[in-house]
Amino acid sequence: MNRQALEIGRVLRASTVGFSVGCRVNQLSAPGFGSLVKAQPAEARETIYGLIYNINIDDDQLIRRLVMVESPRQEVIEDQRRNRLLPIEMSVLSIGYQLYDQLTYGLPPRPPLNLDPVTLCQDPEEVTRFTDNLSYLRLILRAAGSSVPVDQLLVAHINDVYLIRGKDAAWALSAIHELIELLRSNYDILIPTLEALSEAVPELELSV
Repeated sequence: MNRQALEIGRVLRASTVGFSVGCRVNQLSAPGFGSLVKAQPAEARETIYGLIYNINIDDDQLIRRLVMVESPRQEVIEDQRRNRLLPIEMSVLSIGYQLYDQLTYGLPPRPPLNLDPVTLCQDPEEVTRFTDNLSYLRLILRAAGSSVPVDQLLVAHINDVYLIRGKDAAWALSAIHELIELLRSNYDILIPTLEALSEAVPELELSV
């Protein structure tokens, strides 16, 4: 059964390799580090899939003043969180796109546009369809050496998808075996990733 798409914000800026999403405080309860999201244009353009790899909350002048107050009133804090003018910003790494029901695992031909809505991929059917083909893992690994924390992103993503797919151990093990093949010459990423996965998903009984 399909879940209703949950909008988590709108595109602030974008490039072919990724995009930034601005959201309000009350939109931050569902998405998290490693979540699969998609920029969903209203017109006939590509739907772009990506993974959240950073969430940034900037300050402003009011925040700077409030942190100097010894015990700010709770209603003041809540009002600032509800009515803040600066958006919370999420950074997303592009890992695929869909056009006319055809999924492609690679960078999109063009980025999403400013103010395109971004939704959280939480429907098991959609997540299963996208993650059945593990080709997108190569795009995550290509971000090594950039600002993307690749090893921790892989751990968070695999754990998240494992749960959305109903604790699908077969899929998780296939993803791990694919990573071992891709990272056989890069132990600096492989070993920490496997160690973190063995702690995050102990039921897989990984031996590192």
